[in-house]
Amino acid sequence: MQHYFGREGILAQKVPGFEYRSSQMRMADAVLASLRGGLPLVVEAGTGTGKTWAYLIPALSSGLKVVISTGTKTLQDQILDHDIPFLRRSIFPNLRAVCLKGRKNYLCRRKFNVFSLQPTFWHKEEAKLLSRFTDWARSTATGDRAEIAWLPDHFSAWNEVSSSSEQCLGQQCAEHSRCFLSLLRQEASRTDLVIVNHHLFFADLALRKNGHAEILPDYDAVIFDEAHQLETIIGLYFGLQLSNAKVNELIQDIQREWTGKSRQPGNLGEIHRLVEHLGVLNRSLYQHFADARQDRARYPLQFDDSGKNWGRICREMIHALQQLNACLGMTKNQQSVVDSFLRRSAELAGALHQILQRRDPTLVYWYELGARSVFIHGTPIEIGPICNEWLFGQGKNVVFTSATLAVAGSLAFFRESLGMPPETQELMLPSPFSFEEQALLYVPKRFPTPHSPQFCGMMAREAAEILKKTRGRGLLLFTSYKNLNAVHRDLQQLLPYPILLQGEKPKRQLLHEFRQKIDSILLATSSFWQGIDVPGEALSCLMIDKLPFEVPDDPLVAARMDHFSATGVNPFLNYQVPRAVIHLKQGVGRLIRSSRDQGVIVIFDIRLFTKSYGRIFLDSLPPCRLTRELSDIDHFLTIQ
Repeated sequence: MQHYFGREGILAQKVPGFEYRSSQMRMADAVLASLRGGLPLVVEAGTGTGKTWAYLIPALSSGLKVVISTGTKTLQDQILDHDIPFLRRSIFPNLRAVCLKGRKNYLCRRKFNVFSLQPTFWHKEEAKLLSRFTDWARSTATGDRAEIAWLPDHFSAWNEVSSSSEQCLGQQCAEHSRCFLSLLRQEASRTDLVIVNHHLFFADLALRKNGHAEILPDYDAVIFDEAHQLETIIGLYFGLQLSNAKVNELIQDIQREWTGKSRQPGNLGEIHRLVEHLGVLNRSLYQHFADARQDRARYPLQFDDSGKNWGRICREMIHALQQLNACLGMTKNQQSVVDSFLRRSAELAGALHQILQRRDPTLVYWYELGARSVFIHGTPIEIGPICNEWLFGQGKNVVFTSATLAVAGSLAFFRESLGMPPETQELMLPSPFSFEEQALLYVPKRFPTPHSPQFCGMMAREAAEILKKTRGRGLLLFTSYKNLNAVHRDLQQLLPYPILLQGEKPKRQLLHEFRQKIDSILLATSSFWQGIDVPGEALSCLMIDKLPFEVPDDPLVAARMDHFSATGVNPFLNYQVPRAVIHLKQGVGRLIRSSRDQGVIVIFDIRLFTKSYGRIFLDSLPPCRLTRELSDIDHFLTIQ
């Protein structure tokens, strides 16, 4: 890789202002060795390493067909729109690459044709966009929703016209030869690089496991960037999933199929009766769970054999789906569509039956609620055995990288959580940025603990004092909406700067305003902890309310902690602490994004010093200067 990354290499000649980084070349050497030698590789590469080129160039030099899997759309777009064009223009003129997204990102020609005959909208405002949307649908060459930036994020009619595995008729579809997804997959089979996200990659892997047609073309190697997200995502695709939204889609598709058509099955009345009964049961299922809703994200699935709970509703739904399946099987009209209905109704009945049987002891059963839907899951407690068999055991070369994989200088937690083989290679590369000079970490000396009723009020007052020193320009990250809202109420009374709040506007718009209004302050939680990039003076102060431990009564967390306990391992130190460390590193990583960035990091959780595990967190953070004196912030800002 010296030829590309060396001081006199191709990049130094082709890229204005290129900076030689030994860590970048070390990573590129390790990636190429892994791809050629077949041994799995894990690389933690600190912010500023230039890790994207450090795996793209070895991938293209290896002669292998490589899948690049990312955790965020931002990185996917960066690779496709910036890195690939540069590499094609400057180094690899014959480079062929394609980006594959999830089905819902693409227009389905058959569904659009049906929709255009009788368009329906949830909101009158959406109907005003119909003409413009129709023009796009009839002229687009890709069918990719990303082409139409003017389309609102919550344009409900998109669900009526986008592609989905449940409604796909495959080769029996009249539009199959012109299908955007089919054509894109054909193109992907001829390329050197296929760029996907983690969700699509593991959806494909799960299909291969179950013997179904795969989404991705065959490949030799996969490189996971933003690999710290993998444990959570893998569990979603290698267990059970059921939602009443899927039942609603089946009901609506069946009702739409024969509406207004002259050719109708003789038992249409019975089909409609069963569909209406299924709809009543489906609404009852959601209402049962909604009535028990509390202020939490996930709920354990309580099994009660008395027959007076959701289990009774599910059994009635299974019976209705089986009867519907039998009626549909007697129709001969539009056989390809009916085949789709038969498959979907059988799969829904099977998923309900599996969840009711709950015979798999390796799964933990839980549910979550959406606006009008309930999602029931059976998620694997352990991810390692799945990865060992279906990722590492398939003869593919595998590379993992992220800026946040290690805990206190060790990659053991990440390796063990994914069941990596003992021959896996490791590489940890520090950031080339000078954190000692660029950042100051402040933790208050005397402060309420996060569980104290005084915590949020005290945080707001101290945050206001610090933000006056930094003249706004702050990002406040919270572990809960409860803390976010409490601090926001107080800050509004304490500060003269513009305050932006997550949820008031779309994420993209909030970040744009935050960058443009230099003295503004942004309060956020959840998705803002990772994947956002605000270089420059707009972000000069990053504040975190408390250590981001997962809620211990979350059903999935509780099951995994029980699993550790059963094996004689401390679940807090070996599961909760490492996951919180990686999450904290992601949050802290929002501040220093370039060699010119400077700023203050504030963590209001004094457990960093009052609890023994606090040292693990401190040892995992970048090597900033540390202080517990508020006055040191003034000194740091003065000398910057």
